[in-house]
Order: sequence, then C-alpha cells, then structure tokens
Amino acid sequence: MFDLDNILTYANSNIQIIGVFIAIIGGLIATKLLNAKIERDTLEEKLNKIKKEIRFYQNRKITDENELYKINRDDYINFIYDKVRNKDFNIEDYEDYNLTLKQREDIISEIKKWMDDALNIFSEKHYSDDIPKILKNNHIIEGNSKYIVYEYIGKMTRIRKTLGFGMIDPFDLDFNNTQLSSIPDTLSERDLNVHIDKLDEFIEWKLIEKEDIESKINAISNNLNVKKDVLLFIFLTLFAIIIPQIILSIYPVFINFKWLKYIFAIYSIFTFIISMILMLWYIFKLFLNINQKG
Repeated sequence: MFDLDNILTYANSNIQIIGVFIAIIGGLIATKLLNAKIERDTLEEKLNKIKKEIRFYQNRKITDENELYKINRDDYINFIYDKVRNKDFNIEDYEDYNLTLKQREDIISEIKKWMDDALNIFSEKHYSDDIPKILKNNHIIEGNSKYIVYEYIGKMTRIRKTLGFGMIDPFDLDFNNTQLSSIPDTLSERDLNVHIDKLDEFIEWKLIEKEDIESKINAISNNLNVKKDVLLFIFLTLFAIIIPQIILSIYPVFINFKWLKYIFAIYSIFTFIISMILMLWYIFKLFLNINQKG
C-alpha cells in the first residue's frame, strides 16, 4: 500500500476528486459573492436616490420656512412698529408671531434704524402731501414694511395744515394703521405651515428608510457567512490541492528520504477525509438555507 507508485496514484486521485468538489463550491461562492455585490449595488443606488430626495425636500423646507419667516416678519413689523417709540418698550410683552426672541430683537433693531434714518429724511419742514415725494426721492419703495415705517415717521413729524386763524385742517388726518397683511397672506401662511409639516413627515420617513438601507448594506459588507465560505475555499484549495501538487512535483526527494512518503501518504488520507467532510457539510448547510428561505 505504501509503495511510492501507489501513494502518487492515490494522491493524484484525491486531488482530482477534491478538485471537482472545490470547483463546484467555488462556483457557488462566486455566485453568492456576485449576488451580494448586485444586491449591494442596488441598495447603494437606492440609498443615493433617497439622499437626493432628502436634500431636495430639505431645501424645499428651507425655502418654505424662509417664505413663512418673511410673512411673519411683515406681520410682526406691522404690529410692533408704532410701539417701538415707547421708552419703556419691552418686546416680550407682545405677541411673538411665531418668531424667536433673537429674530424679534433683530427686527426691532432694524425698525429703530429705519426710524433714525427716517428722522433724518424728514428733518426739514414738510406736510402730509410731501411725504410720498420725499420717500420717492430717497428711493424708499412703496409696498413693503420699510415704507410703512418711514411713512409713519413722516406723519409723526409733519406740520399740520391750518385753515387760518390757527385752526387745524380737520381733513389733514393721520392714518397710522396701514398694514401689509391681507387674507391671502394669512391663507398662504396657513398653507406654508401645513406644507412644512408634511415635508417634516416625509423627511422623517425617508431618514428611517435611509437608515434601514444603510443597515442592510452594512449587513452585506459584514456578512460572516460569505467570509467563512471564502476562507473555506482558500483552505481547501491550499491544503488539499496546492500543497499536494507541489509535493508531487518534487516526489524524487522520496528516494533519498523514504520516510517522507509515509508522511505524505498520511497527509493525503487526512486531507482527503477532512476536505470531503467540510465540502459535504458546506453543501448540506447550503441546502438547509435554501429550504429555510423557501
């Protein structure tokens, strides 16, 4: 049995048999790796699409929030501008119009600056009829909050017309309740709030979906079963094919060291048995996985 020719023949047969099984297992592993790559690429493509959707809707939300801020800002200016002149003025005593304290403080500072500039513009003697012309000459555009504040200061500092004998013209009235807000603005504000809430819900849902896909990608990347399969393939190829093949290529050394042929024979027997057990176990495990998924 331990004749050199028999050992070489036996080793060659083992290599051929194991080689067939390794080729089958290698094909299965390659298919599994390819499917994992396809699945990962599909998930990454879907993830990139979701990220783009999140960025798009976040930008839309920012746009809506800016538009809502403009509406709230104008409403707040219309409400608060005539109160800013009070020496004991405290913005926390008034409605906030869904603005933060910092935003309201910035608006108040802006109104005070407008008032100071308006006082310079209307520092000379003027009447109510002069106000539109003065504002136009100073490039104050009509139809916005700034115009209302400037107009308000103009009316506060105007000289009242008289009819003679010191009598004030009763038609030279001061209407300081000019407002920019309108019903369409209110409806727009309501629509914007609803739209922002919907965007929040959509973004939250997309973030959950994004986390789910990322977890799946991580699971594929950290799949221990695939890594074990690859290690099994490498182990069998190295110890059951490559090493025996190298030994067979230098078999003449057995003539000088005859005890090596016994070691090689025992090695061939054990590697064949262990390799067959591992490969059959792998195929059986694959069969069980298919049944479970089915």
